[in-house]
Parts: sequence; structure tokens; C-alpha cells
Amino acid sequence: MRANPDAVGSSNYASLLQQAYPHYLSELASHIVMLDQKDVEVTYLDRKINYLKIFALIEPENAQFPFEIGKTLLDKGLRLSALHLSTVSLYRAADFLEKARQFDPQHLPARNTLGEVYYLLGKYDKALSCWSGIISEIDKVEAEKLEARLKKIEAGEFPRIPVVDYLEAVAVAMSLFEAGQYEESAAIYQDIIDDAAFCQQFPLPELYYYLALCCKNMAMPKYAEEYLQEALTINPAYGEARAALDQLY
Repeated sequence: MRANPDAVGSSNYASLLQQAYPHYLSELASHIVMLDQKDVEVTYLDRKINYLKIFALIEPENAQFPFEIGKTLLDKGLRLSALHLSTVSLYRAADFLEKARQFDPQHLPARNTLGEVYYLLGKYDKALSCWSGIISEIDKVEAEKLEARLKKIEAGEFPRIPVVDYLEAVAVAMSLFEAGQYEESAAIYQDIIDDAAFCQQFPLPELYYYLALCCKNMAMPKYAEEYLQEALTINPAYGEARAALDQLY
């Protein structure tokens, strides 16, 4: 079940675990807690999702489990190493978060997270529906960010294309860079950072860092320096960008 909790008959196996091997479930719960407390690789996120699915089989109407699965899939969809899976991950996240809302329509974290997923997918009307009325119920800092985003949506100020398409484009650009196709890679990064609305809402220093590496490999150190400085402006603690800047000349 750890490998494939979606297999036929898994609900029967889950019931057997609950009745005959409760210590095994306790072990799985401990692993989930441990994974929650660490910044883990994508493979561990997949493992966490499978563990959560086992508990969802045991308590099929508990909103917390599909919520946690959806939240983990959102995390996976935003990881740099798994951006090529962003679209699939985010749509799967939406499915689980919708299920959580069906079980508990008042589940505030599920509504908030689902709104974020729909925003990333470019489904702005659905995002607005999820976020409607929750500002007064969430953390003040998060409420201020959400209020600013809602105003932008209502004013029609959002990225030219859905955010998820930019995430997939970054994955393509990274593949091109690894293949030594620096000009093609740089063109994609440049197209992304030209979208002011996207960069304002999602200030990603990695975009400028990898664009700078492209420029460096194309013998354009002046531009590389500018992009590295921009990456450090966004994140002054970005060690890779600092090291690249120090080694530029």
C-alpha cells in the first residue's frame, strides 16, 4: 500500500491495517509528521501523499486528509525540480481540495489553498469564489496579501498567461540550459520576466539567476552581472547567486 494506495482493493487492506496492525499506522503517522517538519525532496513528497491516501481510505469522509494531500501536491507543483509536472500536480491538487470542501464546506484552509491553486491555473473566477469572505478569518499578514491580490483580479491585473504555464516554461528553459542551448533558454527566461504582473506577484530570484548563467555562457558578463544583482535584490541570502557574482570576472 505504501507504493500504490490507489490499487484495486486498497480500502480492504486499509481496513485490515486498522484492525490488525494499528502500530503500523502509528509508524506511518510518525513519518508524515517527520516529513512535515523538513524541507524534503520531491520523492519524499510523493511518499507523504501515499501515506496520507492510506489514512484517507480508513477515514473516507475526513476532510483533513484530502486537504493535506492537495496542499502537498501544490507544494510539489511549485518545486523547481518538478516544474515539468506543474500542470498535472496542480489539477490533482484541485481535485483533492474540492473533495475536502465537499466533506467540510467551512474548512477554511482548504478554501484558501484551493483559491491559490485555481489562481495558479488561471481560473480566476473560481479563485475569487474560494477566497470570498475569508479575509476576516485568516492571519493579518496573509489577509493583506490576499486583499491586494483580489483587487488586482477585479481590476484585471494578472499575468498574461496562467502562472502554471510560466512554471512549465521554466522547466523547458532549464532543460535547454542543461543541453547547452543557452540562447534558447535565455529567450524563455526573458519572456517570463517581461511579464511585470507575474514578476510582481511571484518574485522568483531563480529566474534571474539562471538567466544570468545563460548570459555568462554567451560571453555577456555585463548582463549576467545585472541579472545576478536582481536575484540578490529579491533574495539577499541567495548563496548561489552571490557566488556566481563573485566568480563572474
